[in-house]
Amino acid sequence: MKQSRRHFLTQTCPSVAFAFFGLSFLEACSSDSDTASGPTNNDQPGGTSGYEISGNTVTVDLGNANFTDLANPGGYTNILNAGVLLLRLSSTEIAAYDNCCPHRGTNNLWSYSSGTWTCGNHGNSYSNDGNNVESCNSGATSGGLKKYTTVLTNNTLVITKA
Repeated sequence: MKQSRRHFLTQTCPSVAFAFFGLSFLEACSSDSDTASGPTNNDQPGGTSGYEISGNTVTVDLGNANFTDLANPGGYTNILNAGVLLLRLSSTEIAAYDNCCPHRGTNNLWSYSSGTWTCGNHGNSYSNDGNNVESCNSGATSGGLKKYTTVLTNNTLVITKA
């Protein structure tokens, strides 16, 4: 609800919101939950971000400094703008998952431990095995995250979101 109110105030009618409430009101509406937690690459695609988006394909340059969290097995990162969570499974495999929480659609509060993704919004946990996949924002409080196809060649990871 907080994000919806903030989005409305900042996107739909900023001049009205600023006229009545001023900037301090908008800042007061924000909370720590509005910011990402855990390793996150929130740059826009292209340029120095280390990834490109073309349709349903995301191409990641793992040599880019933004992806050092993926250097070792168990390392993960969240590319918010691409809608994917990346998890280094081994030296030859990186898995990609939908970063939209099945419970309430949160995409920026993920942590990972022992085969489980946990959304920090309400503490719900989801498996990484690709089984019992739940849809984004479906209200599900357990199950699995959607897993995407990945191909790793040298320092390039190609993710197909389908």
